[in-house]
Amino acid sequence: MISYDRIFAEMEKQLNSARQAGSESTIRESLVAIRSLCEVALGEERNSVVQSSPKVMTAPTVVPPVSSLESKPLLESDANGESLFDF
Repeated sequence: MISYDRIFAEMEKQLNSARQAGSESTIRESLVAIRSLCEVALGEERNSVVQSSPKVMTAPTVVPPVSSLESKPLLESDANGESLFDF
């Protein structure tokens, strides 16, 4: 883990570089470096919080398969057998 003091020292170095820069592109490069250092510091903090809280795993619930209804054709004397129109 990178210490905050080391990150602050690098930020100050980049800030001084931005103040002494003669061109806008050099200033922007220093500001991007400062933003990246902030993201590193905040990312380290976020990762340490995530690591300290373990995730609770839940067992997957098993749904029993639903058996399809097996329908038998209606057998009546005036029916046509397995016709769709048998009521």
